[in-house]
Amino acid sequence: MKKNIAVMAGGPSAEAGISLKSGQVVCDYLDKERFNIYKVLIEGNDWVVESTGGRMLVDKNDFSCMIDSVKLRFDAVFVAIHGTPAEDGKLQGYFDMMGIPYNCCGVLTASLTFDKNRTKEYLTPFGVLSAKAISAKKNDDRSVLSAQVNEQLSYPVFVKPNKNGSSYGASKVNTKEELEKAISLGFDYDDEILIEEYIKGTEVTCGVMTYKGKVIALPITEIRSKSDFFDYKAKYEGNSKEVTPAEIDTAIAKQIQETATFIYQKLDFKGMSRIDFIIRDGRYYMLEVNSVPGLSAESIVPQQAKAYGLTLTALFSNSIEECLK
Repeated sequence: MKKNIAVMAGGPSAEAGISLKSGQVVCDYLDKERFNIYKVLIEGNDWVVESTGGRMLVDKNDFSCMIDSVKLRFDAVFVAIHGTPAEDGKLQGYFDMMGIPYNCCGVLTASLTFDKNRTKEYLTPFGVLSAKAISAKKNDDRSVLSAQVNEQLSYPVFVKPNKNGSSYGASKVNTKEELEKAISLGFDYDDEILIEEYIKGTEVTCGVMTYKGKVIALPITEIRSKSDFFDYKAKYEGNSKEVTPAEIDTAIAKQIQETATFIYQKLDFKGMSRIDFIIRDGRYYMLEVNSVPGLSAESIVPQQAKAYGLTLTALFSNSIEECLK
């Protein structure tokens, strides 16, 4: 009998538009001969199932809905939501209480990796390198913060929200005169920001996933951004060239894949993830960890899966198979 799969997309974060693209790609390519696929959108306080019969509200008491006068229950969830409430673990907590399996990491892993600063702090003792950074809260004294940056870091620096993705609210700051504007922009997206040293080098990213019960690192992608950094336009509007497999030293590539796999296992990941690095002078620094990577046509993990030899149908179906075990 076919399993009923809910593909969750949308949500309240700035990344909702990207999530809708990811969710549609998953619905298009998930194996329809093996699964009944339902797109479930988070729209404000409503969870809405899109079906041929129209748009039906989800009953959150048991995660079900009525379709053609029949109560539909879901066997598993494919999470395609970027940002809250998935990448911070809130949604997973709900499904844990409902006893419904899902294809991504659990509450603890999601809540930790959504916090860029705490992720760096957690991984540093294990030898994972990252950029030197200063964190700040929204109510911190701006003059004291500026003085800290000027004393402890060298320009240029990056300012970015601590809990956000897709480079929303992120800025590259070349001079101290630009700092205040960048700080204000970062706080538009989160109440905590990170101000990091700029590491000039080769930016790469590595997808890691559990495939047929085994953790594997996918081929690395090299990011060649036409923008000043890998910003939203570079990620989603074609303002970059993404080379998969990356044209980098083979030994470094292997080390990055091993480190990405180590991070995946150390953080107790499940499903698919993507870990970003930058290479400088033969050393590589972790930039951030993505617990629900983009799956749209422009996204990187689908490119890497193709280079590994996986179709999108195989990639997505495996993700559901793993969570149903």
